[in-house]
Amino acid sequence: MNPKKTIGMFALVALVVGGSLAAVTQTSMDEMMEMMKQKMMNRPAAMMSADQAIQDQKAAAMKSGKYNCCLKNSCDYCALKMGECPCGMNAANDMPVCNECKGSWYAGDGNIPGLTADQIKTMPRGM
Repeated sequence: MNPKKTIGMFALVALVVGGSLAAVTQTSMDEMMEMMKQKMMNRPAAMMSADQAIQDQKAAAMKSGKYNCCLKNSCDYCALKMGECPCGMNAANDMPVCNECKGSWYAGDGNIPGLTADQIKTMPRGM
């Protein structure tokens, strides 16, 4: 193949890819949040019901002292998988937390003073 044509094709691909990436980055955070809100409001009824059941379980577990999450906005994973959350106690004692909590620490949602996301250990996936 002609080297000039090959370079031209790569330049065209780079322009197309670069242009589409630029369009994505130009979308404002407000627009993205509005889109996500609309998607949440239009979920199937079964998903809304499941979400409400999880929130109800979390509230009951918190009230009884069994939901001690390490996040400012508590995780849903532990409610779904265990019905309670030990992640706050675990993180405070240098023990692993669930994967949702670990990821949320990196998103800035950690709620134990003096700890950073890099210090938080995580449970193996699939537990």
